[in-house]
Amino acid sequence: MQSAHVGGRGAEPPDGGELAWFHGEVVRAVMRPREFAGALAREHFGLAGVVVALVAGMALSLTIDVFVLVWKGLSPLAFLTRLLLDAFFLGVRLDVSAAAIALGAQLVLRATRRTDLTLDQAFTATTFALAPLLLMPLAAVVVVVVPEALPLAGAFVLLVAIRALAGLALNVRAILPLPLAALALALILGGGYFVLGDQVSRARFTAYAIVPELAPRLEAAPALGKRYDLDDFSLTLPARWELATRGVPGEAARFETATDTLVVERAIGAALNTADSYADQVLRTEQRGYENVRTERTIESVNGLILVDDRTVASIDGRPVALRQFTAVSGTRGLALAFRFVDVADMNAAFAEAAAIAATWRMPVAR
Repeated sequence: MQSAHVGGRGAEPPDGGELAWFHGEVVRAVMRPREFAGALAREHFGLAGVVVALVAGMALSLTIDVFVLVWKGLSPLAFLTRLLLDAFFLGVRLDVSAAAIALGAQLVLRATRRTDLTLDQAFTATTFALAPLLLMPLAAVVVVVVPEALPLAGAFVLLVAIRALAGLALNVRAILPLPLAALALALILGGGYFVLGDQVSRARFTAYAIVPELAPRLEAAPALGKRYDLDDFSLTLPARWELATRGVPGEAARFETATDTLVVERAIGAALNTADSYADQVLRTEQRGYENVRTERTIESVNGLILVDDRTVASIDGRPVALRQFTAVSGTRGLALAFRFVDVADMNAAFAEAAAIAATWRMPVAR
């Protein structure tokens, strides 16, 4: 680990050696970000950024996973080995991603022939901006002890993430003129979202699960008709739909018309899965065998449930098909309303009818 005194603060290493220096730099990056950013142009940090990114990635993974488990009413201690392995692999991925993003940003910016940005500077600016993420496990500890504190802990995590983004902006601006700093920031954020999109998605769905009010409401008037109270959910369907449950494994219920079907499917998910994973599992089955598949996904809320809303337009043997799937998760249970409209003349009308039925959906919500 190359210490900060090289090319910066003098020839003598700091008292306490490399570990003391590393601790001091991490604290400075978190507590005095402007001062740290100002040192990037004149000091070398070497492998220190590798350690910061590794541990920051582990902290991020552990925090999100603990939030998911606590929201589902499960004990994180029962999954400790899985949590640590996932955290380590995310830390490694964050390291590799940060190096690739830094290299890409350096090459693009140096191609402009208006900067001598070094790889060490680009990598350090990116990795040490992640230092505030080291605080995230504090929120995880709080929710393990006091599960009711999930919303407050979630707000703390959001503030830490915003602080990390602000630190990244300060770091990049300290080593580049404004126009190039803006370009570099866009490259780093775009690359980061590309390689860590799964974690961004998990964090988003976890936030929705903790605070359903963050999701927009499903814009549909509840359907009128017959109400069906089944095992652990209820639905109201217009008169043209008839109950046709056949006891097929995995189906909680089935409703049919002359041409259309609604299957209420049970989704099986692992303890650490969020609602999008449940939805993907069912959607793959529903889309099997179709051609020209085009799918759009949004997130909505209805009756206290967070819905993953997938709208698919496809065809089979030249016949138009409209699929609309609403997936909700309560605790460890996942249910999906999978609508299939065949030979549909008006896709919008079919999707609207599905939304109206989904607006009547009620099931116990785990808290």
